[in-house]
Amino acid sequence: MRLLLIAGLALPMVAGCYTYRPLASVDTVMPAAGTDVEVRLTTAGATAMANEIGPDMLALQGHVLAADSAALTLAVARSETARHIGYDWKGEHVSVPRSAIADLRQKKFAVGPSALIGGLAGGGVVAAYALFGTGGASTNPGTPPVIGHQ
Repeated sequence: MRLLLIAGLALPMVAGCYTYRPLASVDTVMPAAGTDVEVRLTTAGATAMANEIGPDMLALQGHVLAADSAALTLAVARSETARHIGYDWKGEHVSVPRSAIADLRQKKFAVGPSALIGGLAGGGVVAAYALFGTGGASTNPGTPPVIGHQ
């Protein structure tokens, strides 16, 4: 039961909440390879890249493969239209010109929401343990269980 309690407390930390936080200006930021980012496109950039990423795309999420002064190359995991319709990708490589980028955000672990979910999950595990106990196991294996009143 102790293992179940530990697993219940650790699970929210493994599956924690993430959010995208703005980075500095697109002109000054060169995210490192392997960084998870969200790229918001300019209207002109989305139009210019429509043949490569699809029509009406507003954002791309993925891993940075390379970044230089001309472009940001991503292994795209997801894209989103201006109407907030999302599409999953399989890591296809897309080179986004810096001039097409309106906003750049980095994926970060969200401590507050993860702690809240972890506290609720941990509290639920503790409450279940308190409610159901040890599952009926006897504390003294040599003593038979008591049935009825004596």
